[in-house]
Amino acid sequence: MNPENEKNETEKQWLWTDEYNVCSYEVDANGKAPLTSICRFMQETAYLHANHLEFGFDQLKTKNCFWVLFRLLIKMERYPAWREKVKIQTWPSGIDGLYAFRDFRFLDSENKIIGCAATTWLILDSEKHRPQRPDGLKELTSYFHNERSMNERPAKLSKPTTSESKPFSPVKYSDTDLYRHVNNAKYIQWILDDYPLDILNNYDVSEFEINFVSEAKMGDEVAIETEKIDHPSSSPEFLHCIHRKGDSREVCLARAVWRPYFLVRK
Repeated sequence: MNPENEKNETEKQWLWTDEYNVCSYEVDANGKAPLTSICRFMQETAYLHANHLEFGFDQLKTKNCFWVLFRLLIKMERYPAWREKVKIQTWPSGIDGLYAFRDFRFLDSENKIIGCAATTWLILDSEKHRPQRPDGLKELTSYFHNERSMNERPAKLSKPTTSESKPFSPVKYSDTDLYRHVNNAKYIQWILDDYPLDILNNYDVSEFEINFVSEAKMGDEVAIETEKIDHPSSSPEFLHCIHRKGDSREVCLARAVWRPYFLVRK
């Protein structure tokens, strides 16, 4: 736990801060923590804060329920480098029907904002994986905060229309998490790994948005569809869809905007 969270462990806090050291095994070939590492930091920080608010993994497990990430929008000014320290701040920012919202900020060691994210979550029951109303969260509304990390929430994405589809690949054991379905960051990793080297070597992701539509698990085979969005900009933009072979269902939809390295803020 970050010392900032130790001021009063009995008092619930609307703002939660964790600090991470970027280790060598968390960086890419450019020596930076990529989007997938940032998302793993976010996932851990969200888990810690939700548990602190007594509405996290441990508490929902007793009710045969669990949290799932439904939508994510993340914007990065830059990515932290190997051996750099990065702070992840998060807070619950409201509920609307079945949906619970959580915002994030990412700061460097000088407390300068290097990125932000907005997320939408659902509670599912463990047996049939059906959405449950987060009524219990109403008890915590005093710990919600109206401050937003950005002026928008993750939107419903469109499916690629004129797309290139890659061959199907099996879901591997290492792709799955403790719920035995594919981890959120793995979908993002699959999509980013599908890009050609000329983009990976000369660009980074400035904005990424993803909708999680259905679950993929061991035994499934999945394929990625990609469509390039044509617009007069130096920042390429793509739409993606991961779909399952067995029933042709969409697993997730995503949108990625890439930025040339020479435009990255140092």
